[in-house]
Parts: sequence; structure tokens; C-alpha cells
Amino acid sequence: MTSTAEHPVQPALLTQNLAEPTQAYGFGWLKKMRETDEFSSVFRFHCSYRGALLDVLAGPNGLDVPRLGMIIPKKVIHHAVSRNRVKRLLREWFRLGQSDIVGLDVVARLKTRGNESLLKSDFLAGLGVCKTCVLTRTSTLT
Repeated sequence: MTSTAEHPVQPALLTQNLAEPTQAYGFGWLKKMRETDEFSSVFRFHCSYRGALLDVLAGPNGLDVPRLGMIIPKKVIHHAVSRNRVKRLLREWFRLGQSDIVGLDVVARLKTRGNESLLKSDFLAGLGVCKTCVLTRTSTLT
């Protein structure tokens, strides 16, 4: 048997902040839209992208982090397992691309069923279009 005296804890590992690099790509409490007013402000801002499967809408949020809201209706995807998979995929794509959309609220609204590759292309194209639209509209306001 080995004892803890044989393998001392490395002091460098204790002082290293391991949470910092992953925080930038995390998807925690602050990055989820929950309130009706938050969704309504995005709908009122009128920056949107209409894809084959997905509508992506965006608006400024005045925060240092982007936030994501999802609308996945039961009428479109009947089974909860499938709805949850779509939500997981959208969260992952948002999480990986969130460094480009700081300060935006993004709402993804599913319109019809389809394959994952088309869903991903709609979502990523929507993020790009909405980011440009929001930047253009907010720069003209100031």
C-alpha cells in the first residue's frame, strides 16, 4: 500500500486556478434567459434570422455575458427526450461560440423537425446575422 507521505501534493497544483479557462466557455446560471420580460425585449428589438428549421433572434442585454433562451414547442417535437436533445445541442453550439457574441441575448425558436447538421447551420448562421444586425442598430443609436 502507498501512503500519502510517499506522494506529497504538489504546491503548484494548489495555487493554480483551474476554473478560469473553463469559465469563458461555461453555460451557467447567468447565461440562461428565464423571465418573460427578457424574451419580450429580444422580440421587440427585431433582429432575426429565419432559417429552414430555426428562427434566431437577438438583442443587446447590457451585460458582460451572452445569454440564451430556447423555445422548443411540443407541437413540433412530441417526445421530451428529443426536445431535450435539441436543447442540449443548441446549448453546446452557443457555449462554443459565445466569445463572439458578448452582450447579446439570443433566442432560438424551433419551427420544424429536421436533421442536426441543418439545425446547426441554421443556428450558427443566425448567430452571425443577428450579431451583425445588433451591432449595426446599436451603433446608429449612440
